[in-house]
Amino acid sequence: MVPFVKPFSHLGNQSLVYGEGAIRGLTGIIPGAGPILFVTGRHFAVSSVWPHLESALKAEGRAYLRETVSGEPSPEIVDALAVAARKRGAEAVIAIGGGSVLDAGKAAAAMLRHEGSVADYLEGVGTKNPTGAAVPMIAVPTTAGTGSEATKNAVISRRGKGGFKKSLRHDNFIPRIALIDPELALGCPEEVSRACALDAFCQLLESFISTGATPVTDALARDGLIRFAGGRRLFGENLFGTDEETALRGELALAAYYSGLTLANAGLGTVHGLAGPLGAICDVPHGAACGLLLAPVFRRIQAASAQEHSAADAVQGRLALAGAILLRGDVRGMQGGQSGRGGYTAASSEGDAEAVLDLFEEWAAPLPRLSHYGLTENDLDAVVAASDNKKSPVALNAAAMREILAEVL
Repeated sequence: MVPFVKPFSHLGNQSLVYGEGAIRGLTGIIPGAGPILFVTGRHFAVSSVWPHLESALKAEGRAYLRETVSGEPSPEIVDALAVAARKRGAEAVIAIGGGSVLDAGKAAAAMLRHEGSVADYLEGVGTKNPTGAAVPMIAVPTTAGTGSEATKNAVISRRGKGGFKKSLRHDNFIPRIALIDPELALGCPEEVSRACALDAFCQLLESFISTGATPVTDALARDGLIRFAGGRRLFGENLFGTDEETALRGELALAAYYSGLTLANAGLGTVHGLAGPLGAICDVPHGAACGLLLAPVFRRIQAASAQEHSAADAVQGRLALAGAILLRGDVRGMQGGQSGRGGYTAASSEGDAEAVLDLFEEWAAPLPRLSHYGLTENDLDAVVAASDNKKSPVALNAAAMREILAEVL
């Protein structure tokens, strides 16, 4: 019997531009003719690419201003970007950098069409709902992690006591154009590349088992897992600086882009439900937090799903499929063997599911523990209180979440 498909909708960019050297065509796709706000990271600001881009803008007579963002954007940073852009009459935003830079650019593009502070519109913080109005935006990632170039939210943070890590969210905040050039990631340090890749992988896996998954997000997640499996040879085999690096970064870039599309449409789970509050309390890189949490979270979800038949296929079968891809390069399970809500059982085995959890532990082994980033046992209850299971097929209780945090403390 053909599985019943529930009604669904799917959001994405109006346009995607992908390819080595694609950045050189950026000026040809900028919407409108008015002034532009560029939001960049520090690395891109001193790269060899920016002077060429700047020359092209000047040759075309395009007015622009460039602002640099470092670290996760706070409300104050976003508000300052909006003020500077308004003064110059900016009619479009182009963000070039890692996930935090893209989030800052997305928020600035929105705030150019909203009054007040961005904090007024943050989920769980502000009291106003965003209208969805925003100036056109182009997102150009220089790392392969968050998939922010494809998502409808911008994560804004304030650390310390009373801190938060919340989203400015609306379907219209998906960047109009995503431009992905794997050459822009060349030179990204190994530890950053690895942490970003772990974030993208976690987003793919969580959206793959999400209760909000659709046939479209399933297809993207499966292909994303394949591309991640190939691209991770970059750090797994230390291929930095080789002739293969650009191609491998391209695979990781597409995996990250797919993860942005899948999280925007299917939603995420407990790993991200914990990682967000962690980032508000201590200075842990988001990808590192995801890497540390993957194994302990999914071990508990797998054990709990065995007791819930409705969740068993979504967890066991899909974990096994991920294991087959990562451990053996086996993609046969993608062609059928569906059961229930799309569980993959034909080429799946319990051994693959267990083995992939062991692999997650191997990935986490080199990472510093959470205490390295300033988290203490006294912080655990606050993290748990701010956490959730989002769209996980199995909901872990507060005690289980606290055990997970203590395990990686």
